[in-house]
Amino acid sequence: MSRRRHPRAAVGALAATVVVTVTALVGAAAPVGAAPAVPAVVPAVAPAVVADDSALAARISTLMQDPAMAAASTKKGLRIVDAKTGGVVWTGSSTVPLAPASTLKLFTAAAGMAILGSGYRWPTEVWTWPMRTGGVVPGNLYLKGYGDPTLLESDLPTTAASLKAKGVTRIAGSIMADTTFFDDQRYNPTWSTSYLSQYYAAQISALSLSPDTDYDAGTIIVTYSPGSSSGSAVRYTVTPASAAPYVRIVNNARTSASGTSSSFTATRANGTNTITLGGQVPLGRAAAKQWVTVNDPGAYAASVLRLQLQKVGITVDGGYGRMTKTAGTVLYSRTSSRLTLGQLLTPFLKLSNNGHAEVITKTIGARYGRPGNWADGTAAISRYASGLGVSMTGSRLADGSGLSTSDRLTPYQLVTLLQKMPTQSWFPTLKAALPIAGTDPMRWNGGTLTDRMRGTPAAGSLRAKTGTLYGYVTALAGYVTGADGRGYIFAVISNYSGTSPRPVEDRIGALLAGWRVPR
Repeated sequence: MSRRRHPRAAVGALAATVVVTVTALVGAAAPVGAAPAVPAVVPAVAPAVVADDSALAARISTLMQDPAMAAASTKKGLRIVDAKTGGVVWTGSSTVPLAPASTLKLFTAAAGMAILGSGYRWPTEVWTWPMRTGGVVPGNLYLKGYGDPTLLESDLPTTAASLKAKGVTRIAGSIMADTTFFDDQRYNPTWSTSYLSQYYAAQISALSLSPDTDYDAGTIIVTYSPGSSSGSAVRYTVTPASAAPYVRIVNNARTSASGTSSSFTATRANGTNTITLGGQVPLGRAAAKQWVTVNDPGAYAASVLRLQLQKVGITVDGGYGRMTKTAGTVLYSRTSSRLTLGQLLTPFLKLSNNGHAEVITKTIGARYGRPGNWADGTAAISRYASGLGVSMTGSRLADGSGLSTSDRLTPYQLVTLLQKMPTQSWFPTLKAALPIAGTDPMRWNGGTLTDRMRGTPAAGSLRAKTGTLYGYVTALAGYVTGADGRGYIFAVISNYSGTSPRPVEDRIGALLAGWRVPR
């Protein structure tokens, strides 16, 4: 699960000019068969080490006896290997399938780069009926999405202006979202409904808008600040502003006395776009932001395009909605994602963006004869890993992000993937996108590891994917270089209740980064 991790505004430098020409999508391959049954859990194995690292292994064994790790409620696994030789430095319970949280994104990113390609871009198209005399379009206008997670409100005025330039004066029908490149299951059935308002669990649609350049597709931003006096309503605005007509805000949040705590909430009711603001915001508190999901992101995008068409003087007789594009249409304009898949890996992995993972998963799934869906996408990811040499025995992929508590991976599988990836041509791009321990987030280095292992030998050295389901999972998997230049590949997963074992992960990372092999 990802949380808001650091100051926003950093990703903007990544944005490139929208590409107008889009290459054709690759044709569909044979349909994916049913996923194999998940094998039974493999028994834990005793720690095993290579002889020249017995001192390091002893130190790690001590760390693994930390009360948070050793607690009866904690199921954990750890595997560490020499990056050059593959020799095992330490392994314990590394073949036990555990909920991996966002470390699963390593599999999704690798499969995406291999199957779609680093240069892959997501197109978005505008279709409509041929104009009649006077610039009148006799039917609906269709905004067709292919999963672009980087589409912004600011892209749609350009679309509206291009239609105006072609002589369109009136749309006799409605503005309709065509989301059929993906299936209609926008919320993964294995995700908790308690997440549905949270930006990290936005609905996955083939057509969606992002409110920012972190590309949190399928969300809007509520900016809130205290009112004029204690007891007054909290002030708020919605970003983008054109989202305001699509959502209904019920403002029950109140201003509290200066010095009191802030408890602001923004919650969307299931199946609706009613967002209720609650809690309190103290006088003197600076403006703050909260990201909230929208219901039916495709219809939301269509509603925003309708407003933009009206702004350039094009009359729209009907409203907006979501439906399949009909036959006999003409392509008027097409755009493509700001970022290639390779470029998207930076906000995807640095910020652990769940929506990016699911868009990649469904885009992969769309190559197998059906609209993009979780079943085909996750099956393809698993097959890719197997073909790379990762035994997927005991694994279960319910999504591409790790948000599902039904996902299962082992530290052994994560380490094996991390060992295999450096042989691939796209590996430098993926490795550069991994969070880096204890470094400045404004340079897009730290990401979810910005505040971890600061002031230790791991700072600036350890690159790894984090995994978090608060109160249940903490995990870390990646690469680190020791003080003598020796490289290590590691993965640790803990499924726990009570005290989080995360500090132990950091101590292991710092130990490896500062280690010199005894001579």
